[in-house]
Amino acid sequence: MNENILSCGSFNFKPRARLIKTIGEELISNDNVAITELVKNSYDAGSPIVDITFIGKVKERDSVVKKTRVSDVTKEKYIVSEGASIVVLDEGSGMDFEIIQKAWMEPATNYKKKAENKKNAIRKFTGEKGIGRFAAAKLSKRLELITKQKEKDEIVVEFDWNDFSNEESYLEDVKIDWTIRKPQEIKDSGTILKLVELNDDWNESKISDLRVALSRLLNPIVPEEDFLISINLPADFEKSLSGLIERPDMLNRPNYVIKGKVSNEGRPQDVVFYSKIKNQEEKLALSENLFVANNKPYCVGPFSFEFKIWDRDKDNLNALSLEMASKSNSTVRNIKRDLDDLCGISIYRDNVRVLPYGNQNNDWVRLDIRRVNNPTLRLSNNQIVGFVSIGLDSNPLLNDQSNREGIVESQAFEGLKDCIKIILNEVEQRRYNERPREKDNSSLSSKSLFDKFSLSSLTEAIKEKLPEQKEVISLITQKDLEIQEAISKVQEIISRYRRLSTLGQLIDAILHDGNGLLNLIDLNSRLLLKEIDNEYVNKSEVKDLVHSLQTTRLEFAQLFKRMSPFGGRKRESPKKLILESVINNQFYLFKDELSRLSIDYVVPNSKHEIIIDEADIGIIFMNLIQNSIYWLGTIYGKRRIYVQIYDEEGLCILFSDNGPGIRKEIEQNVFDPYFSTKPDGIGLGLTIVGELISEYNGEFMLVNNEISTGACFKIKF
Repeated sequence: MNENILSCGSFNFKPRARLIKTIGEELISNDNVAITELVKNSYDAGSPIVDITFIGKVKERDSVVKKTRVSDVTKEKYIVSEGASIVVLDEGSGMDFEIIQKAWMEPATNYKKKAENKKNAIRKFTGEKGIGRFAAAKLSKRLELITKQKEKDEIVVEFDWNDFSNEESYLEDVKIDWTIRKPQEIKDSGTILKLVELNDDWNESKISDLRVALSRLLNPIVPEEDFLISINLPADFEKSLSGLIERPDMLNRPNYVIKGKVSNEGRPQDVVFYSKIKNQEEKLALSENLFVANNKPYCVGPFSFEFKIWDRDKDNLNALSLEMASKSNSTVRNIKRDLDDLCGISIYRDNVRVLPYGNQNNDWVRLDIRRVNNPTLRLSNNQIVGFVSIGLDSNPLLNDQSNREGIVESQAFEGLKDCIKIILNEVEQRRYNERPREKDNSSLSSKSLFDKFSLSSLTEAIKEKLPEQKEVISLITQKDLEIQEAISKVQEIISRYRRLSTLGQLIDAILHDGNGLLNLIDLNSRLLLKEIDNEYVNKSEVKDLVHSLQTTRLEFAQLFKRMSPFGGRKRESPKKLILESVINNQFYLFKDELSRLSIDYVVPNSKHEIIIDEADIGIIFMNLIQNSIYWLGTIYGKRRIYVQIYDEEGLCILFSDNGPGIRKEIEQNVFDPYFSTKPDGIGLGLTIVGELISEYNGEFMLVNNEISTGACFKIKF
C-alpha cells in the first residue's frame, strides 16, 4: 500500500425514496399520458381488452368554451378528485410474484429487453425503459395492484405513494405490503390497477381528450383487431364519452391518400395515390433520388407511411357532411371538430404510438410554416391525418427520450421529417393540378404581370366605335399614361426588393469568403508585426507579406464587386455587358456549394455582348444555378451544368443540367407563382426569372435538349 494513502474504500449509490415520485410526476407530463402508459403495459401483457372505469362523485361547474372570437360559458360535469378512483383492468398474462418483485418493482428494469421475455411475449413490447408503470404515482395517492396468471393464485400489492415523499427516506427503507390469496377479482388471468384518491379532477373535456389520445394509440396502418379499449363513466356523464373507443367514419372519406414504404436504402416502394375527384388509385413510381441528400440516402431506416388529406374549404366540408348524413348525424361543425382532434402526423413504433407526435397543435414537421410561405400549394397540419410506422430494431437511430415523450433530436430524425415533406410534396403537386382555380392561360414566362394594366385596347376600341368622343378618349389616354407611370415606379420598387432578397440568399457566400479573407489578413498582419519586431528585418519576407495582403485586398474588392449589383440602390439604365463573364461571376458565388457536391459546369469561351442591368441578369442566373444545385444534390454519380449561347433571330441561352428533370404532367405549372417541386420550395424563383426576362421583351421556356438528361430552360432576347 502506498504510504501516502491513509485509508481507502468504495461507496454504493443510495437512491432516495422520492425518486419513484419524481419519475411518475415529473417525467410523465400529464394525466392522459399517464393513463396511456398504463394501457400500453396492458397491451404488452397481451390483453385483448382494457377497461378504464372512473368511480366518484360527479359535480357541475361553469366552463369557458372559446369558439373563434367568442367565448361561451357552459355547464361542464366533472369527477371530484377527493375519494375518486380509476380502475384499469386487463385480461393479459398477469404477473407472478417473481415478476412483481424483480421486474415491476425495479425502476429502469431490463425485463422487456431480455431475449427470452421478448420471445415469449404475445406482442412486440412497446417500451423497454422500465419506468412507464410509475405513471400511477402521477394519477393518485394510492395504488392497489391485483394480478393473476393462469391456474395460479391472486397477488395483491399495495402502494402508498406518500411513503415515497419523505425527503429523508431511502428507497430501501420503504416497505410494500403484499398478499397472496385465492382468486377473488380475476377469474382467469390479468391485472387490475386501482388508482385510489385521485390527485386531480377529471372533467368532460379532459376525458374527451383521453378518448382521442387512446383512439390514436395503435397504428391504423396495421390495425390490431384483438385489442380494444373501453372507458366507463358515471351515469351523469354524456353517453358519447363512455363505451368502446372507435375512430370517426370521417377518416374513411379523405379527398386524397398517399401510402407506401421507404426501404433502408431510401427506395420508395408500393407507393399508391388516391384522389377522390378521380375516384381511383394510382401507383406512383417515385424516384429514389428524392430520398437522397448529399449523395447518400437519408439515415432513417425503413418505414411505412399513410397520409390522409382533406380540403377544408366550405364546399368540400358541406359535401362530406351530406355524404355522411345517411350513416351518422355528421354536421360540418362535427367534421371540423373531429379533424381538429385527430389531425397531425403520428409516429408508431412497432404499432404503438410515440407521444407527442400527432397531438393537437403538435406540428413537429413544421407544415404550417411551409403553408405560410406558400399558401397556394402547401398543405397545413390540420388538413392531414398521417401515420408513420417505424420499428425498435429496424430504426435504431430513432431513439426515445427518457420521458417516453418524443424521439431524440438527431440527424436521423431530421431525415425522417425531410422524407415526410418529400412525400407530401408529391400530393401537393397533384392536388394543385386537380383543384379548380383561376389560371391565366398566358404563361408568366412570356408576358409581363403588368400587361393587364394597360388601357390601350380600350382606347383603340373607343376611337374606332366612338370617334366623336374626343374628350373621353383624351381622359382615358391621360389615365393610361398615369397608370404606366405608376407601374414604372412599382417595377422600380419590385426591382429593389428582388435585389435585396437575392442578397439575403447570398449571405452565406459573403460570410464564408469574407471570413476566410479576414483570417488571411489577420495571419499575415501578425507575421508582419513579428518580422518588424525582429532586430534584423528580412526585407524580402516583409515584401512577400505585404504582397499577400495586397492580393487579399484585391480578392475582397472582387467579392464586393460581384455583390454590388444586388444592393438596394436605384435600378440603373441597362448597359453593355459580356454575358459569359456575368454568368461566370454567378457560378463563382456558388463555388463552395458546387465544390461540395462535385458539380462541374460548362460556360462557353465566347464573348456575347448584351445590353441589360447587371443585377437583373445576375438574378436570372442565380435562380437557375440554385435550382440546379438543389436537384443535382439528389442524384448519384457525375453532376454537370451546361450553358450554351448562340444567335438565332436574337440571342439565345440554353441552361441545363443532368439532374432528375421535370415530369411531363407538371411542365405547364413550373412557371406559376407559388408552384414548386422542392419539398420546402416557395415557388417564386422561375416566376421572377420569367418576369425579369419579359421586362426585356424576352422569352423564357422549357425545351428538350440532347446534351443533358435533366431540365433545360431556354432564354431568348
